Amino acid sequence: MTDSIHLGAIRGIRIGVHWSVALVAWLLSWALATQGLPAAAPGEAPAAYWAVAIGVAVTLFGSLLAHELAHALVARRAGIAVDGITLWLLGGVARLQGDPKTASDELRIAASGPFVSGALGMLFALAAAGLAAVGSGALWVEGAAWLARVNVLLAVFNLLPGAPLDGGRIVRALAWRFGRDRLRASLL
Repeated sequence: MTDSIHLGAIRGIRIGVHWSVALVAWLLSWALATQGLPAAAPGEAPAAYWAVAIGVAVTLFGSLLAHELAHALVARRAGIAVDGITLWLLGGVARLQGDPKTASDELRIAASGPFVSGALGMLFALAAAGLAAVGSGALWVEGAAWLARVNVLLAVFNLLPGAPLDGGRIVRALAWRFGRDRLRASLL
């Protein structure tokens, strides 16, 4: 996956965005601003719905970047060079220049992304609860709650035990660790 827009670098890791992200961001913002947020928090001005919807869409892509950055940083710590990260239509991909040397490294690299997504889901849930507790408007509470749900869903989906999802890589790492054969583990 190649990026069409270079955003910069984080800790020396090139960050790029494929053009499809603009389409997804627009569709997500439109759906939230015209349907999701008005249903959850009726009576707000259309500009308020759009502002929160765009903020939620941008934050979602920040969450996806955090997920991929976790993979990249753990891989780098394991001695694997990282070409970069590209966000695209279906999420993102961290482009690694090699394979892990041990099953433990493979497990840590694969699990780091869903771990970060799950942690972000919990943080956004706490933010939603905190916003509700201090009497913030339902619009802000719903934006944070939506981000919580989507990040938890992202973590759970990525843990499904099938390639190329992180769960499939976790299964491969465990099969490699217990079977002591990397090639046979890759055939699962």
